[in-house]
Amino acid sequence: MSKQQSSFELNDLRENSHVEQYNGILDQLDLPPGIVEFLQKNQRKIWTVVTIIAVVIISTALYDSYSTYSLNKAAKAYDAALLLEGEQRATALNTVKEDFSSTPSAVWGQIQLTHIDQEAGKYKEAIDRLESLKSELGKEDLLNPLVLANLGALYEQNQQLDKAVAAYELLHKREGYEALALSNLGRLYESMEKKEQAVATYQRYMSLTEKKGEAGPAQNSLARDMVQASLNRILQ
Repeated sequence: MSKQQSSFELNDLRENSHVEQYNGILDQLDLPPGIVEFLQKNQRKIWTVVTIIAVVIISTALYDSYSTYSLNKAAKAYDAALLLEGEQRATALNTVKEDFSSTPSAVWGQIQLTHIDQEAGKYKEAIDRLESLKSELGKEDLLNPLVLANLGALYEQNQQLDKAVAAYELLHKREGYEALALSNLGRLYESMEKKEQAVATYQRYMSLTEKKGEAGPAQNSLARDMVQASLNRILQ
């Protein structure tokens, strides 16, 4: 019995010493009595919350560190892949996608693989790759216009003109890419012998570029001259 009492007394002594130390700190802070009383009554809950917050902060810091490490590693793998040629480059770029799927390097790797397929005349493979990438990126992604422009060109090369039109119409909705989309749409309508739509689209392009002066004076002038020549040819 005396051993049990001594054990309880020891625990009480330890707990009381912690409480006294805690109360001493509160006294030094010179807080209002009401706040001191609240802190004394809820010190266990307060310490629990503080511990949780500390764990969250540490976890976030570790995640940020890991993310930075992964991004750097992915970028190095992508750069190394670009130094290779032929099948070795394609294999290395596919490895970047598999190992670092959620990084910008993986996205650029897929774009490079699309160019490889395109150069080899594998239009279907290139289109499938870009369609998959488009669905992954989302409508507001900064790379989305690049994907749409490439998709439109690939559909043109593969003689899927209706799908090319759809891609360029989506591109037209992105600010800053209206002129590019209109010139491509006009050319498509012309090749599809839809003269009225071609004329209307070319005229919209001329009006837009005259107001905005897009793409710089020299390039804009050349593009406008080409569109004007197309208009003249259709209207003859």
